[in-house]
Amino acid sequence: MRKPANIFLLAIIVGALSAAMIYRHLKTMNMEVEAAKAAGQHPVTDVVVARDTISIGTKVTPDQLKTVTWPAEAQPEGAVHDPQQLVGSIARTSIGKNQPVSPTQLITQGAGLLPLMIDEGMRAMSVKVDSVTGVSGFITPNSRVDVLIAGNREGNDMRSRVILQNIRVLATGTIIEQKDEKPVEVPTVTLLVSPEQAETLTLATRYDSVRLALRNYRDEDMVQTPGMTTSVMFHDQPKGSVTAEAANTSAACVPTGPTVEVFLGEKMVLQPMFDDKGRGWARAAQGGGA
Repeated sequence: MRKPANIFLLAIIVGALSAAMIYRHLKTMNMEVEAAKAAGQHPVTDVVVARDTISIGTKVTPDQLKTVTWPAEAQPEGAVHDPQQLVGSIARTSIGKNQPVSPTQLITQGAGLLPLMIDEGMRAMSVKVDSVTGVSGFITPNSRVDVLIAGNREGNDMRSRVILQNIRVLATGTIIEQKDEKPVEVPTVTLLVSPEQAETLTLATRYDSVRLALRNYRDEDMVQTPGMTTSVMFHDQPKGSVTAEAANTSAACVPTGPTVEVFLGEKMVLQPMFDDKGRGWARAAQGGGA
């Protein structure tokens, strides 16, 4: 019973010794850096880094920054040495803990953030949604969605189709529209699309409400679908169509050549005027010869 306790005690001792050695090593390095800085050897400088992770869109405050000693010849490009130069700016990207902060990662307060989030060669387009088409509010920035529309063209059958797939959501928000002579807020979703996709999306908005289908973050597959029509969805048989068997049966029952109308009770049927031997129908019925 004493053996586990001894092992536990030994582990505590080893951990304490390791921590003491690391602390001594860091202290020695710091003393060497300070000595080199005082002696003018291996010049160093102060570099501003993030004290903790700074999320995108966050306004930078003094308590989010700190300065660390950095070799002057190896300082990051665009390094900032005075934290006050960055205070009040807004992070355009996420900045990790202890990562050097540069002006290229920030924008000045009051500047629009969305244009800086658009990749080169891409466009941002907003579409109107509601609580249903917007997946009940579960669509958030950086989500991935498919875009669907439904409509009919030139009186054809109603049809639905996936027109865009794996589209990144840049932002969500609202716009003000007039409805019944009153201003109302309309939810919107801003999508990151290529110029060609922007043309497709513009045309799609002319139809009924554009619908968005939320994707799994890991799902990037492009799926080829034929679309769906109301006749196929309801399994309707096209008007005037018949099965092959029924068509063959009907064709076999239709007499060829001249016919006469024969009444069997109240039912009228068509009979060929001549039989397969060329005899007249009336004479053949009476058993007469040709």
